[in-house]
Amino acid sequence: MKIAAVEAFRLYPVAIKEAWVDDEYVWPSHPPAFLVKVTSEDGEHGVGEATSQQWYLGESAEQIEQCVRIYHDALRGADAENIAYCHHLMEAAFGGGMPGGRGARSGVDMALYDLLGKVCGAPVHTLLGGAYRTEFELLTNLYHKTPQAMADACEHFVARGFKGLKVKVGDVMLAKGWSRKHLRDELAKLDAALEVTPRDVYVDADANQGWESAAWTVSVLRGYAGYDNLSIEQPLHYADIQGAAHVRARSGVPVILDESVWSAKAMLELARREACDRIVLKLNRLGGFFEALKVVQICDAAAIGVSVDTNPYTRVGDTAVCHIAAACRTAYPVDCEGHESFLDWGREEYVRGGVSIRDGRAHLPHAPGLGVDIDWEALARHQAAGYGGASP
Repeated sequence: MKIAAVEAFRLYPVAIKEAWVDDEYVWPSHPPAFLVKVTSEDGEHGVGEATSQQWYLGESAEQIEQCVRIYHDALRGADAENIAYCHHLMEAAFGGGMPGGRGARSGVDMALYDLLGKVCGAPVHTLLGGAYRTEFELLTNLYHKTPQAMADACEHFVARGFKGLKVKVGDVMLAKGWSRKHLRDELAKLDAALEVTPRDVYVDADANQGWESAAWTVSVLRGYAGYDNLSIEQPLHYADIQGAAHVRARSGVPVILDESVWSAKAMLELARREACDRIVLKLNRLGGFFEALKVVQICDAAAIGVSVDTNPYTRVGDTAVCHIAAACRTAYPVDCEGHESFLDWGREEYVRGGVSIRDGRAHLPHAPGLGVDIDWEALARHQAAGYGGASP
């Protein structure tokens, strides 16, 4: 089954997540987003999604679009069923020598798996080795700016049945710089969240690399060692593996690494250095299912937990998130509701099928490939409307 074309279709989402507009320095109100389509010479096709945030993942809309063109040239005529070799060709064309082009590559990778699943009549999770589960507890991200607003949000999502709350505790320092006052302001929101959250709900305090100092991090976290549902996520720079290991060994709070996990080889080094108790897996940072499955297997062998995260995505990407989560033996809550809570994707319903969110859980359909279909005419109308087509 030879590849005839790899195409990118620009999407125009607008952020609706609390505080994203206020934090334009950190979180984009118009993140780059594309659907990716891989078409075979016999007319079969698969779809994927490529999204980014420019400061966070280092890819603009123009770069993603150009990378997809580069990957089209590299993959045209290649065997779509040989996904390993397709990745070899993409890495040789762009981003194999250092991190780059992974958002675009993840979209192509998703589309290849979707195409192969449709042709074989099997869900993507079957191609990944099988599913431990197809229903998932949910996690959401919380960016609220005051302790009271954070507490109210935690209570709201707990009442809805969510079992994971990612409380942002680094955005002020990312935007304004590290200081003791800024750190205490962030901790006040964490205190409020912990006060109202039951112990059977995970609280992941996400610093997004903003805390900087391993010593200060240890000093602060020792005061939270009594909360057995609390973990600290990425307090230090993504390359500071020694610092992460220091925090894990001395703070009494489990350490999650997110931005540090950008390849299987990077994950192997994190495991060797005993730098984390859990990771956050992002398909677009890793380049898709092919690399992500390697990371999952390393974590499984090293007894490191895996949480899977949206970028955020449309329902295409969030369905893909659930397929890789299905292949993880450890059952942590999954963030796959970005298509509902993060972004307004416009008036047009161009995605059909895929993951459904109900009763506080995510439900993955049993269908070939990803289990999604695209209404291409509706997508064309969405593209024609651009950012002016947001929902009323």
